[in-house]
Formats: sequence, structure tokens, C-alpha cells
Amino acid sequence: MQRRQTNNPPPARRAPSHNKLTRDENQPPPTKDVSTALSDRINNHIDPYSDEMESKYNIEGSTYQDVVFLRQENDLALKQIEDQAAANAALQRELLALKARFGSDLTNQGLSMSTEVASDNRNELSDELEKAKAANIELLKQVDALMSARQQGTNSDSDGIEMIPRPPGSAGNNFNIQDEMGLGRNAEDRERYKALMRNIRDLVLQAGINWEVPWAKVPAEAKGKLYAVARKRHPILKRYVNDWATEEIVKQYIKNKRCHGYTKGFLEPPAEYAYLKTNSSKRDQSAPRGRRNKIPKAVVAVSKKAAQKKKTSAKAGSSGQGKTKLKKQRVVDEEDEAMSDA
Repeated sequence: MQRRQTNNPPPARRAPSHNKLTRDENQPPPTKDVSTALSDRINNHIDPYSDEMESKYNIEGSTYQDVVFLRQENDLALKQIEDQAAANAALQRELLALKARFGSDLTNQGLSMSTEVASDNRNELSDELEKAKAANIELLKQVDALMSARQQGTNSDSDGIEMIPRPPGSAGNNFNIQDEMGLGRNAEDRERYKALMRNIRDLVLQAGINWEVPWAKVPAEAKGKLYAVARKRHPILKRYVNDWATEEIVKQYIKNKRCHGYTKGFLEPPAEYAYLKTNSSKRDQSAPRGRRNKIPKAVVAVSKKAAQKKKTSAKAGSSGQGKTKLKKQRVVDEEDEAMSDA
């Protein structure tokens, strides 16, 4: 049975429905210009703090660090010299022991061969020892040169700027930081000092220095990095010997920050200061204290002394007597008062 063939065309496929579109179909494909712009923006992005962070943690040209590294190399060279000298002495002792132990058994030829080997080893060690000593002498010269250059740098700046030493005493009690820095003469200097304070405070926070502990417990490495970055950012800080101005500003800042934490209660005071809280609770808060308590007493004493002096001068002027007669008159008055009391 043959299948009947029809000329009807196959049914057409249904067109996809556009009523529900997926998320990918809603979003237009990214064009080449947009992709290029994004990649250029990423590649050309500049971190404004990259230079600062690099300067904080990758400080170059520090004379102090050079001295430390040279001293380390010097110590290593000295240790190498000691080791080589010890090895040479051990070899000599071994040679003497061999001669004493096997002198009767060895022939003249064998003894001469062992002696030659030992002498060759000793000569090699001696050469290495001489080279190490020469290298050590060169390192010592470099250390002396760097130390002398550092000493000269603390006394006077290379650009001819006058160096300012640290004043005696403590800041706040014996001297004023702003005045000793020479930035208290006019309004422009005061604004510059305020800008220095703000920037140094930012550097303290950016360097991650722990302000919750006293300044004496902060690591010396963190202090050195902070000083170096501060000098690089503000060249005026190079004038102050051993960075005393930067140190005092930082100490003042972290001390005030700790006191604020103690007052607000979010920072626990150290155990050695616990007695202060007990004394404060026992004190009369309404009574004046400190300078406020001393001023009224001083004013009363000065006014009383002035009134007494004025009264005495008025007596002397009214009677027309001199100082000698005035003293005699006082003695007579005192005797009259004593007799009247009797």
C-alpha cells in the first residue's frame, strides 16, 4: 500500500512570545566604547594617599638606618673573624695532637705530607682572616663617617637653617610649645601652628599609633616613622633638634584624647590612677580649688597690705616726722597700750 503524498507545506513555527522578557534581554549589550572607558578609568585610577603611605613605610635616605645596618654588618664581620680564629686554633691543636699520637708510627714521608696539608689549611684560614679584618676596618671607617655626619646634622642644618634645641622642663608647665617653636609672633604664625597640629594628629591616626597607652610605651620604630613622614611633609620641623616639637605635639594630643576617654567612660584608667577617683569623690565639688581658690586669698592679702601702708604713710605725712621719729612714736604708742591694758 503506497502512502499518499500531499503537497501541503509543513506547519509554520510559532513566533516566540515577547510578553515576558528575561533580565538579559532587557539589558542592552555593552558597547565597545563603554568597556573601553571603564578599563581606562580603572587603569588610570590614582590613589591620593599612595604617596603618603609609601613615604610612611618606605623611608629612604635615613642616616640613622644606615648606621644601624653598618653596625649589624660590623657585628657579623667580627663574629666571622672570631669563628675563623677559633677554627685556626682548633686546627693547630689537632696538628699537635696528631704529631704527639702518631709520631712514632708515621714515617718521615707520611708526617711531612700531613704537615703540608695542615699548613695549607692554616694558610687559607689566615688569608680569609686577613680579608675579614680589612673589611671590618672599612666598615668601621664608614660608621665613623656616618656618625660624624649625623652629629654635624644635629647642630646645624645643611641649608644653613638655625637649629632650635629643646627647652628644659615639660611642655605646659615650664614652656609653651608654640612660643618655643617661634610660631607665636603674629596671626600668620598662629595659623601655621594650627595647621601643623591638625596634620600631625592625622598622621598619628593614619600610622595606627596606639593612643590608649602612654607615649613612653609606644614602640620606637613607630615614632621614627612618624617623625620622618612629618619632616618630609613639613620641612620646618627639621629645625627642631631630635624632633622635639613633633614629639611634644603628639604627646599633648594623645594625652588629651585619653583624658577625654576617661571622662566619658569609654576608656578605663590605669590601675595606678585608681586613687584619683576615690579622692575626687571625697572632695567638695562646690568649693573652689586650685588657682581659683588661691586668687581671692592673694587679693585680700595685697589689699590689706596696701591699706596698712597707706595708713602708715598718712600718719607720717600728717605729723611731718621722719622715719626715725615715726618709729619712736610707734614705741610710745605700744607702751601706752600696754599700760592701759595693765
